[in-house]
Amino acid sequence: MASKTTPTPHLVAVDASALPQTPEAVALLKPDKRVCVSHGCEERCAVPSRTEDVTLGDFCATLRNDPRAGYLKQCPLEDLSVSWSLRAHAPFLRETTSWVQETAFLWVGGADATTGLHSDDEDNVLIVTHGSKHVLLYPPAARRHLDPNPRYDNGTECCEIDAFLSEAEKVRQYPPYAGCAPPLSFVLRAGDALFIPRDWFHAVRSLDVSVSVNVFYSTLADLATRGAHRALTDFAHNRLGLWRANCVCHRPSGSIGMRP
Repeated sequence: MASKTTPTPHLVAVDASALPQTPEAVALLKPDKRVCVSHGCEERCAVPSRTEDVTLGDFCATLRNDPRAGYLKQCPLEDLSVSWSLRAHAPFLRETTSWVQETAFLWVGGADATTGLHSDDEDNVLIVTHGSKHVLLYPPAARRHLDPNPRYDNGTECCEIDAFLSEAEKVRQYPPYAGCAPPLSFVLRAGDALFIPRDWFHAVRSLDVSVSVNVFYSTLADLATRGAHRALTDFAHNRLGLWRANCVCHRPSGSIGMRP
């Protein structure tokens, strides 16, 4: 019996023509909607970061004049009244799964806008519709080298290491990194889409003003296992207040985050 192959990150074909293609197109979706814009890298405990509450229209207008105006991270597409299905626009997904639950998020940022190294417990497709992004990826087996930290993000494990340092500098600043194989590297440009398997650690950096969408998806079997765990931890966090002192989602506007 043939063994099941372990999926690895790779480019996939996705028709993204119906998604927002520019910051100006994003602004037109709901210009008066208030959104939370990030400054810094909240996935890392030791790096200062803050958030800013602005309207979507003002943020997109500012971004063109100041590419370092911040990073709109993981804004649900449904909150912007955008209805779009990955499975309907990605042949690879139609051919391999009969049904999936999808959650799609919008990301808009300028040069150097960064999502720190982390892993997610769902399969994921990152689609760039404007500008370009650099993605670095490590397999799950590299976890011991990547300095996982205690910051809470449901379904995600964050890491302290700066993936964009040189290999020598990573070893100097993070001694456990010694012996780790260099990451896979992809530069995604408008129209590119990257499949990121669950549990793969990845960091993403905008190389210029960029617009992208990522879509997490789970099968019924995934939802019965990992999905159930996510639901329980989400209830504990949002309803019972667990892990509120060190999370990516409840940090007040203007806060500075540091390792406790």
